Amino acid sequence: TMSQIKVNSIVPVGGLPSGANGGIIQVVQTIKDDVFTTHQNAGVEVAITGLNATITPSSNSSKILIHFCVQSGNHGTTYGFYPKRGSTKVLAGSTSGIGNRIAVSVPSNIPQDTNQINGVSFMGIDTPSTTSATTYTIFAISDGGHLRVNRSSDDDNSTTGKRTVSTITLMEIT
Repeated sequence: TMSQIKVNSIVPVGGLPSGANGGIIQVVQTIKDDVFTTHQNAGVEVAITGLNATITPSSNSSKILIHFCVQSGNHGTTYGFYPKRGSTKVLAGSTSGIGNRIAVSVPSNIPQDTNQINGVSFMGIDTPSTTSATTYTIFAISDGGHLRVNRSSDDDNSTTGKRTVSTITLMEIT
């Protein structure tokens, strides 16, 4: 037989240090191992199909640590990536100015190397202030051109093409 102990948190006998919080409550992860390809006009955002995760916070005061990694072969195109909570862009650049608000950017591949894949990773904390199921989706926006998630530009045309995985991980923290 197997025994289980389930607790919301474990606190040292001497208590938590001053200012400390309780730690990680739950973790949710989506691993996207298929490819996503699109052509976007400059400044038009697109949700990366399958690169989303849903978490249900246990408290209104919980924070959600979002980590995502996007692997992309963007031959000749620069892309920016950012998360949305539902339809709300979070953890993106300032609203002042006229540029696109993103969390992190990946440059175009070296023009001569269509087998290259660039990986970009980002981590930040959001406060959704809810106990309802909350979905975070990774979006992309470009300077105009092809986005190839989890594949190189030459993937379909060459035995040297590459396939990768992208991930989104959500951690409820207190």
